[in-house]
Amino acid sequence: MKLQLVVLSMVFLLSFSTSAHENDNDSLPLLPPGQHVTIEYGEVAPGAEDTLDDAFFEIVQAGSDTYALSMWWSLMQPINQTVDLEELQGFLEIMRVLNLQPYFVMPTIDTVQLALPPEFVDANDSTQLAAGVHFNSSEVLESLGTLLDELVPLLMEYNTFYLSVGNEVDAWLSAHPDEIEPFLEFVSFARERVQQLAPDLAVGVTMTYGGAMTYPDLLADLIAVSDVIAFTYYPLNADFTVQDPSVVEEDMAALVEMISPMPVVLQEVGYPSGYLRSPNNGSSGEMQAEFVSNFFDALEAHPEIRFASFLHLGEWSDATCDEFAGYYQLELSAFREYLCSLGLREYNGDAKPGYAVFVERLRQLQN
Repeated sequence: MKLQLVVLSMVFLLSFSTSAHENDNDSLPLLPPGQHVTIEYGEVAPGAEDTLDDAFFEIVQAGSDTYALSMWWSLMQPINQTVDLEELQGFLEIMRVLNLQPYFVMPTIDTVQLALPPEFVDANDSTQLAAGVHFNSSEVLESLGTLLDELVPLLMEYNTFYLSVGNEVDAWLSAHPDEIEPFLEFVSFARERVQQLAPDLAVGVTMTYGGAMTYPDLLADLIAVSDVIAFTYYPLNADFTVQDPSVVEEDMAALVEMISPMPVVLQEVGYPSGYLRSPNNGSSGEMQAEFVSNFFDALEAHPEIRFASFLHLGEWSDATCDEFAGYYQLELSAFREYLCSLGLREYNGDAKPGYAVFVERLRQLQN
């Protein structure tokens, strides 16, 4: 799903130790040893900002030392050969103040949509490339190179440890199989360009957990052109009702085995509570809390999981939920309830049961 960062109006400086868990895999050379767990800030109702700020500070103090940032390619390069990184640098400055090491995803494919510069996308359909354009077209690669030449030094200035050049790419590629090979060339080009500029910055793409399990050949192809593959993980049924929280251990064990010896990077992890106080998706606040606890159990069992970012701390507003429902072109009420109940705190700032579990288990992970 598309990530959206709300600017954190906070000034706070902390220093943190890394987890005691060790992992010798060097696919993420810029990420300190151990396991790193973070959470996206999210949103909160006007007037309740201090509540969410305080909660975020508490999580940072509990041991969160990383943060997942996202920005569309089209926002950084709205006109071919014209690069604008001012907004991104503002976000990176916030991460520096908070002493959080960035993970960065640049959606080119963004689940079911495309986020390339506008000249490469069908003007009437943002799910389609423009006529005659492919991911390996010379003009696309030239434009990408121009961006990376400015983007990578900026990311390195702020100690970024990973760059994903596509978000949940399996959704779009499975519907456009003729673009799989061109996209693999696109990723290879990006990786080679980044290595020339910053050899230690890991490069890859993001898949959904379900896509990795459904399309193992695509997963293998993407692994072949990446340093590390990232994943999003939401244990849901096809109708967007929740699976039992107990599935976490089996799912994480399967993922670790499938991509071994590559480390596991989880760009998004989440479990909806359903609309409190009367959920319609088979979930509850207690089930969300159980999922959080089970996920930390899986972390302890699998040191191969190096990074995980929960989505999210604060609940999205109705307006944001409506925007995302339209973006993904899914008008199902269960889909909207999934999107709108992922927070560990409600939109008014009140904590759900999973919030206290998250903070306590994060503290334990760092000891």
